[in-house]
Formats: sequence, C-alpha cells, structure tokens
Amino acid sequence: MTRLLDVENLTLQFDTDEGRITAVDNVSFSLNAGEVMGLVGESGSGKSVTAKSLMKLNAGNAIYSDDTKITLHLDDGPVDIMSLKGKDMQVVRGGAISMIFQEPMASFAPAISIGDQMVEQLQIHTDMNAKRAKEVSIEMLDRVGISDASTRFKQFAFELSGGMRQRAMIAMALSTKPKLLIADEPTTALDVTIQAQVIDLMKDLVDEFGMGIIFITHDLGVIAQTADNVAVMYLGRVVEHGTVRDVIRRPAHPYTQGLLAALPSLDDLDTPLKPIPGDIPSPLERPPGCVFNTRCSQVVGDVCSTVIPGFSGVSDSHQVACHLATQNKNGGAAS
Repeated sequence: MTRLLDVENLTLQFDTDEGRITAVDNVSFSLNAGEVMGLVGESGSGKSVTAKSLMKLNAGNAIYSDDTKITLHLDDGPVDIMSLKGKDMQVVRGGAISMIFQEPMASFAPAISIGDQMVEQLQIHTDMNAKRAKEVSIEMLDRVGISDASTRFKQFAFELSGGMRQRAMIAMALSTKPKLLIADEPTTALDVTIQAQVIDLMKDLVDEFGMGIIFITHDLGVIAQTADNVAVMYLGRVVEHGTVRDVIRRPAHPYTQGLLAALPSLDDLDTPLKPIPGDIPSPLERPPGCVFNTRCSQVVGDVCSTVIPGFSGVSDSHQVACHLATQNKNGGAAS
C-alpha cells in the first residue's frame, strides 16, 4: 500500500497560567492511503490535539518538540508539515487534509449559507470558477444523502437538523477530494440510525477516493465497525496499537481492557457496567512512570510508577506499552 502519512516523536506542550502542560507525549504512527485508523481514549487523552497537530491548528501557545516530524506523502513529493508557515499551510489545510469537527455549529459561519462557504473553500483550494464550484458543492451534498441538495445549498447551518449538518460538513470536507480526512467524533451527537449511515458513507468514500481517514472517538464499538488499525491513547501517550481485530479481540493493555469491559452488553442486560476506577489525571499532575499506573489494577511492583514502558510486540501487527507485557515475555521478571 502507498504510504500517506508519517508522524514521528510528536510531543506537544502548552504554556498556561498554571504552568507548562504536556498534552501529547512522544506519539508516532503511520497511515497508508485507503486505510482507516482509529484513535480512541477518554476525553483528555490528547486525541483531538494530536489530530489538529497534523494541520498545525492548535492554539498559539502550543510548543512542539524539536524532534517532532510530520510528513505527508503527496503525488508530487513529501511535504514536511512542521516547516510550513503562513499561506503555505493551504497545501494541507482544506487542501490535502480536511477535518470534520465534532460540533458542526461551531464550524459553519452562522451568517453565511452552507453553499457560499463550500464555494469559497473550493475557490481557495482549486482553480474552479464560482459556477463550477456551486455545481460540485450541490453534487457533493447530494452524494452524502442530503435530499433536495440545491435548496439546502442556499440554507444556513441553523436551518438544518443535527444529522444533516453533520452530512453537510462531511460534504464540505470532501469537496476538495483530500488525501487525508480527519474525523473528530463525527457520530457522537447523532442517533444510532444516522450514526450507521455516516459510518457507511465514510467507508464508501474511502473505497471511491482511496483517501486515508483518522477516526477519533471514545467508542470502541464504532471503531470495530469502521477502522483497519487502532491506536489507544491515555493522557497524551499511545499505550497500545495494532489491527482492530488484534486489539479488540486480544487487548493487552489494562486500559484497553478497561475500555472494552465498560461497554454495555446487549446479550445480558442485567450485567452491571464496569467503569474504569478513578479519573484521568490533570496534565499538570502527570504521574511518573506509566501514565496509567494511578488507575491500574495490574501494577507490576514499583516499576510502573518509576519507569516509562516501551513498546513490546504482542504480534507482528500488535504492540503494547506495558510493563506487564514485558514481565510475561520474560517469564515474570519485569524490566
């Protein structure tokens, strides 16, 4: 498969009134064209901050580490995203990379019609004239399942239902035919029937356009239906990654196991839910060692609270950053 994206040693901090906090800590991953990667974890795990880093959309107080490297592989050569500034960012923002945000109402300008916003984007990122941009926008609205697209084109975001706004945002994100689509909790505010339609739509678009998708969610059930690979994040670190089949069927990190155990079971409605005990710590109070050690029920001696675990191979397509995995590999001796 053709490599689309490489993220290496992504570390991001923010300067705040309370001090400097680490939001993302040494995250690395790759994505191929035509592949869907799930990014999962609780709120505050760093998923959205990681995704926004791919377009350098984080706030002005963001500080990237010197060894952070983000490379987007396009037809005319690789693009070093971290070196882009000013107007050069148009190559990726809304061009080669599009993003579906969690809340459409926060993304559409309330006083400008849906259609005018779509046309403006196409004129910025392509050489289309206004007439052609309007035709493409209406066509895309129709393709994402919005009925009477030519009428909806003239409407404002507040005139559309939640599901229709989400579809309009997907249409806008896809109208430039991006190489990479970032979908940040795109189904969270939708009812289950609309969720299923949006998921099916995204699968169809991957097949048709061959784009890569990074799908951000806290719902492992959605990831199981959508993604090829998954990375599990906790407090800014990736703690487990691999193919969806490997991670869902054989979770190796206690955090991933906890997320799966917390899912309700439709086979036994009397089974009580099993939430992960405790709360995710504040980024200002990051625990030493493994970031999950303050909530983990399988702590390995003092090593978990003192040493950051490296990745161990569960299989060729499945890795976990956990001292328990190292202990099991070494026959009981954690290192």
